[in-house]
Amino acid sequence: MKIPFYSTGRRILDDLEERRASRQHGINGMIVLAGMVLLVMVLFLASLLVLNPLMDLYRLEQDRDQAQSEYNRAKAAETQAYNEFHWMMDPEYFEQVARDRANQAKAGETVIHRPAPERRPSSAPPPPQPARN
Repeated sequence: MKIPFYSTGRRILDDLEERRASRQHGINGMIVLAGMVLLVMVLFLASLLVLNPLMDLYRLEQDRDQAQSEYNRAKAAETQAYNEFHWMMDPEYFEQVARDRANQAKAGETVIHRPAPERRPSSAPPPPQPARN
């Protein structure tokens, strides 16, 4: 026969053990989650520490390449100007340019000018194309 107010207490202990195990499982899950969040934060900070100098290096290399190309263009312009200066300092070259611009010739020379190509008006139709078979 069962007495209504009497229990062995075993059921209460089993319930307490289940609750303890459930809490322990929840605590373990939170510890794992906190560890993952901490790991992500550490990786983020480490990537900032590593990637910022790399990005700066990349930008500096781009600036260096741009400065090098500008230097090469300036060097080429300087060489061309230097060569033109030397040509202009040559009396024969200077005389030849002056004679060409003034349409003059030395005694015994003949000046030959090619006629300028005729310009077609832009509204003129293009010449007919031969038929292809």
